[in-house]
Amino acid sequence: MKNYFGEKILEIKGKKYNLIHKIKLFIKRVFNFIKNNWIFFIFANDFFTMKKLIIAFLFLLNTLIGYSQINELGFFLGGSNYIGDIGRTNYIYPNSLAFGGIYKWNFHPHISARATYIYSEISGDDNDSNNSFRKNRGFSFTNNMHEFAMGIEYNFFKYNLSKKGYTHAPYFFVEAAVNQYQRLDNTVTLTSVFPFGFGYKAKLANRIGIAFETSFRYTAKDDVDGYPFDNEATNIQINPNNNDWYVFTGFTLVYAFGRERCYIGEF
Repeated sequence: MKNYFGEKILEIKGKKYNLIHKIKLFIKRVFNFIKNNWIFFIFANDFFTMKKLIIAFLFLLNTLIGYSQINELGFFLGGSNYIGDIGRTNYIYPNSLAFGGIYKWNFHPHISARATYIYSEISGDDNDSNNSFRKNRGFSFTNNMHEFAMGIEYNFFKYNLSKKGYTHAPYFFVEAAVNQYQRLDNTVTLTSVFPFGFGYKAKLANRIGIAFETSFRYTAKDDVDGYPFDNEATNIQINPNNNDWYVFTGFTLVYAFGRERCYIGEF
C-alpha cells in the first residue's frame, strides 16, 4: 500500500510539475517573442493604419505557429452590438455584421492560448431605444472597428478533436485587446479593450471544429460611439462616467493541424 500511494503521490506531483513547466514555457516563448520581434511593439505604439496592424498581426501569428504543436486556424462570423450612451441598452442584440480570423494553440486538454482579429461596423440609434430621453435626443452613429486580441481559453471538459469522446466542451475565455476606431472629428484612435466570454465547441468533421460564442468587450474610453464627452455640443447629454462596451456573438469554424502531442494527464 505504501508503494501504491507513494507512486500515486509521485504521479500527481509529476503532473503538477509538468503543467507548471508548460505554463513557464509559454511565458518564456512570449518573452522570446518580445525580445526577438521588437519591431512588433514599434507598430503597437503607432497603430494608426491598417497596414501596420496587419503586419504586426502576421508577426505574432508566425511566431505562435512556429512554436505550436496542436493548432486550430479558422474564422469568426457573427454580429456585434454596442452598449453605451446611444441607442439600445440590450446586452446581447447583434445588429451589425462582424467577421475575422482566429488562431488557437491547444497546449493542454483544458487550456488553449488564442489570438483573434475581428472587424465590425458598430452602430447605435436613439430611435431604437426604449428610453424616452434617448428617443427625444435622437443621436445616432456608425463606426468601423478593427480589434486584435490575445488571451487564454479554458475548457470545462477535456477537449481534443482527435480523441473520441472528448470532441465537445463548453468553455470560458479572457483576453486583452486593442481596438482601432474613428472619433466624431474623423481622427483615428485606439483604446485598450478587456474581453471575456463563453461558448460551446464541438467536432464538425475530421479535423474541423465549430463553436458558438458570445463575448463582452469593456473599453478604456467613452468615445467608441464617436462622441467625445468633452465635446461642447454633447457634454451635457453624454455621460462621461460610463465607458463603452460592445459585444460579439457568432460562430467560429476552425481547421486543426500540427503533429499530435502528448497531453499532460490521460484522457
